[in-house]
Amino acid sequence: MKQLIVPIAALLSCGVTAADISGLADCAALADDHSRLACYDDLAERAAPVPPAPAAADAAIAETAVAPASDMSTTSSAEGEFISPRLEEEEENVNNRFVIIPHQRNYLLPVTYNSNINEEAWAIAYPGTGMDQAEVKFQISMKAIIWQDIMGKDVNLWGAYTQQNWMQAYNTDASSPFRETNYEPELILSIANDWHFMGVHNTRIDFSINHQSNGKSEPLSRSWNRAIASALFEHKNFSLVASTWYRIPERKKDDDNPHIDDYMGNGQLQGVWKWPEYTLGFTFRNNLSSDNKGSFQLDWTFPISQRFSGYVQYFNGYGESLIDYNESTNRIGIGVSLTDPL
Repeated sequence: MKQLIVPIAALLSCGVTAADISGLADCAALADDHSRLACYDDLAERAAPVPPAPAAADAAIAETAVAPASDMSTTSSAEGEFISPRLEEEEENVNNRFVIIPHQRNYLLPVTYNSNINEEAWAIAYPGTGMDQAEVKFQISMKAIIWQDIMGKDVNLWGAYTQQNWMQAYNTDASSPFRETNYEPELILSIANDWHFMGVHNTRIDFSINHQSNGKSEPLSRSWNRAIASALFEHKNFSLVASTWYRIPERKKDDDNPHIDDYMGNGQLQGVWKWPEYTLGFTFRNNLSSDNKGSFQLDWTFPISQRFSGYVQYFNGYGESLIDYNESTNRIGIGVSLTDPL
């Protein structure tokens, strides 16, 4: 009996069913030890579990490995830098003629209110009519690659164009004209950088030649040319562009806006904090002189649809537009933003 019980326990542990146990009696009845052991071995081999196919096992391992990688990517995107991925995407699309690459922010503010309007310049252009404090303001800005890897890898030459518009849309007495339009083409030599210091990442350095004008004739003509150097810094969800510029001198008789750098300063700081649902930004300019002229702009964007963000802009100071370079402006507006700044 003992000879039968031990093999039964062993086979049950291997997954043998009750139907297979009947064969054990035949094995136990064999008198020859060698034949009896061979019989038990044969039953055990038939009861052994079949290992999984290699393809199924590999698929299970692959599935286990992919999930953590996806989670890591999502976490990095949410907590890490946000300008660098956009620059990498631009690099991938530089030769795609069906893709328009944004430069500065693209936005439309259907309603803005300026509590300190420049009536003197308005009276020259539209005598006999009043200027409204409410205006439409919008900006379009784009760039395209001209020469990739011009001086080695990751050194690119871009052409960019930005246009700002201020429209007296609600001033029907003056036929709702565009009060001011500023045109700003520029050439930009952009150098990718990977310098780190105390958690701050210097992503990019730019050198540009910039022309800005309002396309009007005297006495309302305004224009200037600058050489600009900029550096982009990132730290987690905050990005900062520090810029300094030098105004290219003009002959005194050709200078439409003398001492414009006294009001517009010689540089600016532009920063953005980005959260999953909204962004906060600022632009600060100052002449760093005793008279302390300059400006600051505050920006807030928030989601309203998959394509557009709601946008609130507040500007205070000098140089919102070229026609107002020496007049202080105090404007707030609300509308939509199509792209992020920087």
